[in-house]
Amino acid sequence: MKYSSEDLRLFRVLLEEVALKFRERYKPGSPRIQDWKGQDIVDFQEDLRSSQQSSISEKWFYNYVKHTPEKLPRVDILNLLSRYIGNQNWNDFKVAHAEKETTGRGKIPVKTIALVGCLVTVLGMLGYALMPKTRTVHFCFLDADKKEPITTIPIDLIVLDKGQSPSYYKTDSLGCFHWETEETLVRFIAKSPYHKTDTIYKTVSKDSSHEIRLRTEDYALMLRYYSGNNVKDWKARRSELDRLIADKALIFELLPYQIGVELYSKERFINKLSMPTESLKRLEVVETVYKNGQIVKLKFKSTNE
Repeated sequence: MKYSSEDLRLFRVLLEEVALKFRERYKPGSPRIQDWKGQDIVDFQEDLRSSQQSSISEKWFYNYVKHTPEKLPRVDILNLLSRYIGNQNWNDFKVAHAEKETTGRGKIPVKTIALVGCLVTVLGMLGYALMPKTRTVHFCFLDADKKEPITTIPIDLIVLDKGQSPSYYKTDSLGCFHWETEETLVRFIAKSPYHKTDTIYKTVSKDSSHEIRLRTEDYALMLRYYSGNNVKDWKARRSELDRLIADKALIFELLPYQIGVELYSKERFINKLSMPTESLKRLEVVETVYKNGQIVKLKFKSTNE
């Protein structure tokens, strides 16, 4: 793509605003995104997945954040980061900053300020009158591995509406949930016996629909199969994993204390996910890379909990 020194400058501004947004919910070791490392980067990747259903790789972070790039990243990554801070895309971010910087230059005549103020007031009143006060938001939940709706069991939902006590709901037979609110920020916790608990944040300005992907809780799933002596389901799960993971997939375990990585074969990793051990209970997927519908690269680690 074409780029200029101004584009590179705006990319650095974008990274600064990304860091500000991230610090609303996390406390990284440094306020400067260029100084993040280890768990800070992992938390940022997870925050992107949670809010935007997409993320960046650790390699990308080091190439474009840790070092001063000579060219812009791909436009899809620029769009992803722009949406993360509330813009529609990269172009929308650039236009918004151009307007902000133009407004900040020079002294504007008093008559102009008064005229603009009146116009803004009238438009604001008109917009408020036309804007629906209640928004209906639809959320449908998908299994992050199979990319299919979660319909076999209902998802428990705890809605954290501003100024209200938590409300409790369940998804319907289609794996969906509908919520009416006057707030622009929707927050709720999604819980399932066989998926990892996740807290969802969505900014909404109108009636809308969203897909939420939940990661499988392999320990609970395998324990259910073993305790129920459900050999058929256990074999089905292994078959799903065999289909999902490419034969030559690169699978790494990030060892504790950053002492290195351990390489897993596909069969060994499937065996690990098929036994209800304590290590499986602590397993946490850090990064997955897909190609042609299969996982071709996967990183995981064991938590201390």
